[in-house]
Amino acid sequence: MRALHPLIRAEAADAERDRRITRRVFRALVGAGATRLLAPARLGGAEQDLPTWARTVEDLAQADGSTGWTAMTTSATSALAWRMSDEGAEEVFGEASSVAAGTAAPLGRATEVEGGHRISGRWGWGSAVPLCDWVAGGALTDAGPVVALFPAADVTVHDTWHAAGLRATASHDWEVTDVFVPTRRAARAGEIHLGHPLAAFPFLSFLAVGVAAVGMGIALRAVEEIEKLAVIKTPQHTSQPLAEQAGAQLELARAQARLCAARAFLHAELAERWEQTAAGRAASVPDRARLRLACAHAAREAAEVTRIAFALGGGTAVFETSALQRCLRDAHVAAQHTLVSQRVFQTYGRVRLLGEDSDDRL
Repeated sequence: MRALHPLIRAEAADAERDRRITRRVFRALVGAGATRLLAPARLGGAEQDLPTWARTVEDLAQADGSTGWTAMTTSATSALAWRMSDEGAEEVFGEASSVAAGTAAPLGRATEVEGGHRISGRWGWGSAVPLCDWVAGGALTDAGPVVALFPAADVTVHDTWHAAGLRATASHDWEVTDVFVPTRRAARAGEIHLGHPLAAFPFLSFLAVGVAAVGMGIALRAVEEIEKLAVIKTPQHTSQPLAEQAGAQLELARAQARLCAARAFLHAELAERWEQTAAGRAASVPDRARLRLACAHAAREAAEVTRIAFALGGGTAVFETSALQRCLRDAHVAAQHTLVSQRVFQTYGRVRLLGEDSDDRL
């Protein structure tokens, strides 16, 4: 994926202006397999383990936050193939160029009919939906929640994504009205048709890892940018380049330490939970809570590191030509995601201090 960085960075400004990644970048992501990182190998996917996936997403987000987010959400959706029937997975993901994304929240209303369900609903936060061949939406059925896959032609996208950061993710609202979804195109928790650790990994934790990985990549870019700038920038009313000023050296060192510590915590917890799942052992509530804590901590530290880098950049960082201002906005928007929000810290504290042994939010 590192070979895609020059193209991604060159087109990031156009993508931000248009509020969606450019066609050239999207085609490059599809061609490199970045939108199917978690799909089964039998369907042409990379079938990555989650620790590898997190690092791949992080790497793409270092090139550009919105591009990393697009790869994250599309490749996360490709993991639905592990929870579908063989026939349904082949229909949706059988074509090498097929891309899916959507919203897992069960906001759709499903009515059971012969052979499947008729579904209506409107969802928000539909990152990359306008780019996709298939759109995934959570819906409530009489038998519980499912994630249904709709053909893009059945989906209406509403232009709602006017956001402070991650502007090129095209995270608009989208809607379907009375669309028939056959049973084969519905993924249901617990109905795992192919034995693979990914299908058994806690779903919300899996998604939180993706959000945190994007944040880490953005922060890595911010540090990269301020290190380059510090060598050539001499702030007004000073006689030394920024790189030679003790205050800047101290701030950068502390930011780097915070970033490395947060990444280490995240990757260590993820590796342990993945090994546990691969061995067939279900993660306990404290285990899941600790991984979610690592994700929330990573997102917040990423936002703070980008703030420090932006502040060090001074007036240079405020212009649209500076990647630092985009990093600042993107990292803070990513940290606002509910899966890495402040509530996660409270949940961890409750599990840790009160010994709660169940929580469906983990």
